[in-house]
Amino acid sequence: MSDAAGDASETALDLHRSIGVLLFSYGRRTEAEGVLDALHEDMCVLLGGDHEETREIADLLARLHCPEGPDPY
Repeated sequence: MSDAAGDASETALDLHRSIGVLLFSYGRRTEAEGVLDALHEDMCVLLGGDHEETREIADLLARLHCPEGPDPY
């Protein structure tokens, strides 16, 4: 893999992350989930499941799946 291909991959990951977060912030949860699910799969392959950025996306997906969060009572 050349440096240019590596840069393109990083750029694509960043772009997908931005799109997913924007969709989420506009309340378009289903679309955000689709983008972020695909991003998470790509990140697992490219960076590994234990990579910090991969875990951040997994945490965001968990919030999408459980929007209310834990019951405070």
